[in-house]
Amino acid sequence: MALSAELETLHASLSCCTYRGDQHTHVLIEEPDRHAILKKVTIKAPIDDWFSFDPDKGRGKQAMMSPLLATGKAHDHHRACDCVLLIRREGVLAALYIDLKSGNPSGYSGQFKSTRQFVRYALGLLAEFHGQSLALAEERYVLLYGGKPPLINKTPTVPKTKTIGKTQPDKPYKREVSNPCSLYLKELLA
Repeated sequence: MALSAELETLHASLSCCTYRGDQHTHVLIEEPDRHAILKKVTIKAPIDDWFSFDPDKGRGKQAMMSPLLATGKAHDHHRACDCVLLIRREGVLAALYIDLKSGNPSGYSGQFKSTRQFVRYALGLLAEFHGQSLALAEERYVLLYGGKPPLINKTPTVPKTKTIGKTQPDKPYKREVSNPCSLYLKELLA
């Protein structure tokens, strides 16, 4: 199964793509900060019409979303979360914004908001320059935090899925996880 034409074009237009659903069955999210406790989370995903990108990595050495935008503490628009998964299901697009935090999670709202605006901008470019439109039907914000090693190394055979419901940049779905951790994509889309 190949990516849909729209996702393939969008994928080709981004410089920080990491994994794609026609070639991979997981997304590895890594925190590069050497002081972080939560360093690795793996999202297990089926072969399907999705891809992921790392907006944090794409910002470059200057850590800015665009050199056209002003910098400084008054501007949150240069912040980014750790991973975005764009999933096309039944002709519409879902965006899953994921951020990893060690310890007590804070300071994530600006990261989610800035990344959300970047995704919306990229979708606008797709429509304007390629004549391809993807309706962004759902946006989910997921905050994975903690990073303590598990007390017992066991993996559940069937993940327990509970409905996450509506999320916002300032009210994400929060889940404490161990380091390293594996989650199923369907758990985050429930």
